[in-house]
Amino acid sequence: MNHEAVIDALARRIARLEAANPPRRRAYKQQDAARELGMSVSKFRAEQQAGRIRGTRSGRLWLFTDEELQRYATGDDAISRKTDKA
Repeated sequence: MNHEAVIDALARRIARLEAANPPRRRAYKQQDAARELGMSVSKFRAEQQAGRIRGTRSGRLWLFTDEELQRYATGDDAISRKTDKA
């Protein structure tokens, strides 16, 4: 096998493996989520209580995924638009 054939075979294998195993979603606690968004924990909690940041409750902890934080950061959340208009 020549080098190009080996590289092509590896690229196909990587593509197949990535398609079979999508990237794992990260879950952040409140403090980590606030740091990720560049705001204080108290501001983050206020935004969460206002319904602008969605999360899931796991026992006593609130967990936030990358998608939820990205939705808040870009303003794509329908809830935040409704709350802002009120």
